Amino acid sequence: MNENNFNLQSFTHSIYLVKPVGEVFELLAKSEGIVKWFMGEAKYVSAEGVERKPDEFAEREDNYYWKWLNKDFSVKGKILDVQQNELLSFTFGSLFNVTITLKNKNGRTLFTLSQKYNEGALHNDFEHINCCVCWVFFMTNLKSVIENGIDLRETQANDEELVNR
Repeated sequence: MNENNFNLQSFTHSIYLVKPVGEVFELLAKSEGIVKWFMGEAKYVSAEGVERKPDEFAEREDNYYWKWLNKDFSVKGKILDVQQNELLSFTFGSLFNVTITLKNKNGRTLFTLSQKYNEGALHNDFEHINCCVCWVFFMTNLKSVIENGIDLRETQANDEELVNR
């Protein structure tokens, strides 16, 4: 993103991770993975209403429930698409759709996240910009966790002004 392509409709962020695509995908598409870098609690529930085990991959049409770590904030949504080791797409609250793609590039994984408004959603510039900023932190945290084993999320202070909560 730069000043020539920044807009209030969508954004895309990318990072390289020094881990195989399969390891990165597990941190996205399993509840036991996503809590290591993004959420405090995570559940995936099949379209039939069966909660998936923590080590089970989410599937298309699953519903999810995510609760932030040490924060009274949660989000529910639907998994829109899953392509093993390539793509995870989901609704993010009532306003947004997020698509994460993974590609092997010269022995590293290119992680690309794109967020856009759901069709017909009322636009909220604050929520859009907040997501844009927060995804940068959580993608950085993913890199820290997967490459160095260090979770950058704040667990000691209860301060809403902190960007790493």
